[in-house]
Amino acid sequence: MPALLEIRDLKKHYPLRRRLFGRGGGTAKALDGVSLSIGQGETFAVVGESGSGKTTLGKTILRLIEPTSGSVQFEGREITGLGANELRRLRTDMQIVFQDPYGSLDPRWTIGQTLEEPLRTHLRLSDEDAKGRIERMLEVVGLSKQHASRYPHELSGGQRQRVGIARALITEPKFVVLDEPVSALDVSIQAQILKLMQELQSRLSLTYLFVSHDLSVVRYISDRVGVMYLGKMVETGPTAELFERPLHPYTRALISAIPEADPAKRRERITLSGEVPSPRNPPSGCAFHTRCPMARPECRSVIPEWRQVSENRSVACHLYNEESRDES
Repeated sequence: MPALLEIRDLKKHYPLRRRLFGRGGGTAKALDGVSLSIGQGETFAVVGESGSGKTTLGKTILRLIEPTSGSVQFEGREITGLGANELRRLRTDMQIVFQDPYGSLDPRWTIGQTLEEPLRTHLRLSDEDAKGRIERMLEVVGLSKQHASRYPHELSGGQRQRVGIARALITEPKFVVLDEPVSALDVSIQAQILKLMQELQSRLSLTYLFVSHDLSVVRYISDRVGVMYLGKMVETGPTAELFERPLHPYTRALISAIPEADPAKRRERITLSGEVPSPRNPPSGCAFHTRCPMARPECRSVIPEWRQVSENRSVACHLYNEESRDES
């Protein structure tokens, strides 16, 4: 599968202001050297606890947040150095669906006006062509053309998220960041929206970066998964393999927390001690060692290298270094 998106050593560090009496300062490392590749037509999911950097990754790829350093190549073209005009032209190919379907829509605009804005900004269509595309897109996402005259507060949560999807797809992009797109919806509505996104991906040849903390949803929709912890990628692999045989202790803990529908299949729950450290002052060595039940002495001082442990699996963990790979 050819790569549509290549990310290399992507970083986003926020400088911190000094507080009274000179305290504070330094940087908060929201992203600290993330590398990954996403193939054409693939759904790559990014999972992790709150504060792991998932949403920052998606927004930084799109340059809604400017990266501190690193490389983002879209269709072989480096986009981190593009100017405003070039970046605007790229927006037709790279879009985002936000987590909150109400907060991401302007309450003063009708749905038709919301969908018309990207057409006016990027494609400069005539009134007639814009109206026709808006009506077709509303139909594609399961709404009717009558919804174009309504306001966000007149729609249900599921309908508003369908509008968010329509707004992202109306410029016919190739790559879409889905930032927790169903987390604010009821479970029954979640299933409808997930099915819709799968159908649209097949029909429109879309590539997704799916950001989520819900591993049950990730298992259902994704082709590959990347696990993030404190701004770093700690494991990647095909979805089925990763869920069947998680490698990193953090991945094992996340998967152990997934509810099991079959009472006959009991999964041993791995409880992590402590809280997620602050990106302002991350632990030395492996950032996960303060909570890891399998931590070794070297974990406290040596940052684990990113290693490919099989054809499709990679992990950053001292359990899988050259010397101990056979033992683990």
